[in-house]
Amino acid sequence: MIQTILNNKAMKTKFFKLIVLSMLVTAFSSCVNDKAGDLSTVKWNEFTTVGLNDRIYAVSCDSTKNVWVGTDNGAFKFDGQSWTNYRSFGNNSQVKAIATDGDNNIWFGTNGAGVAKYKAGSWTYYRNDPTLPNTISSNFIYSIAIDSYGIKWIGTDNGVCKFDGQNWTVYKVENGLAENHVFSIAIDKQGNKWFGTNGGVSKFNDTSWVNYVYSKDNSNGIVGNGVLGIAIDNQGNKWFATFGGLSEFDGTTWTNFKTQTDWLKSGSPVLSAAIDAKGHKWFGSNGMGISEFDGVKWTTYTMANSTIISPVNAIAKDTYGNLWFGTTSGLLELTK
Repeated sequence: MIQTILNNKAMKTKFFKLIVLSMLVTAFSSCVNDKAGDLSTVKWNEFTTVGLNDRIYAVSCDSTKNVWVGTDNGAFKFDGQSWTNYRSFGNNSQVKAIATDGDNNIWFGTNGAGVAKYKAGSWTYYRNDPTLPNTISSNFIYSIAIDSYGIKWIGTDNGVCKFDGQNWTVYKVENGLAENHVFSIAIDKQGNKWFGTNGGVSKFNDTSWVNYVYSKDNSNGIVGNGVLGIAIDNQGNKWFATFGGLSEFDGTTWTNFKTQTDWLKSGSPVLSAAIDAKGHKWFGSNGMGISEFDGVKWTTYTMANSTIISPVNAIAKDTYGNLWFGTTSGLLELTK
């Protein structure tokens, strides 16, 4: 079922520009680390179209400048003018993951209906069939990533699946994975796959596995085991959003961030992570705002217009450099 929602009729977009005198900003941010810096060019857009004003699980931007959003009500596509709702997902229209491949196929991971591939009105479905040896391991999908060879890596509640277009290969704990619930996936420039699980992080180089697991007795280790988001910066450092906070890993040393923002100080989980065009790091909290780190200074946004920012499940960057945030109460766009 496809429902086109015209932008000028059903979508209500709120625009807001924060104007702050530079002297006031400088004085205020110099006193408190976890406060806004120069907000004079910040603009929030809130999308309140029916279906987008509820829980958002995934956000992805394709090569033709469309923005795709995964919700409880299927997937939505925004072409810059209007929204189109896609609900052709079988028995469950809850879309938890979205990725775009080099041929501009859109891959959707659902919460119970497996994986769906879409292009130009054509759908292909991949669902677990326990009677077949060559099948996806589960219909409950958390994450999707695509490597430089076009191979799809799909995180499920029953391991991670590799799909080359014909064959499925499943990796679980017995194969080297840290834990079978794979919430997040990232692929570095060397082709290493990083899997965020409920039991830590697994690195896979297509041959061997290395696991990084939280331990309260380990001072040089990841800060938490439930890894909900992974981002890799221009220097190759990995940033892990976890239930226990935020960790950075340079390949040798772990740096854990616990006091840089009010929400990290309070022990709030980090739900999502992304890197923007400038190399700034962005992190979504569990209801205490969105934080930006430029390598020196932290800036936290707790309000979008007059609305408190809800927990942020997903962050994506579009081709214009704008950031999109999927929250538990709707979709936000930030332009700077």
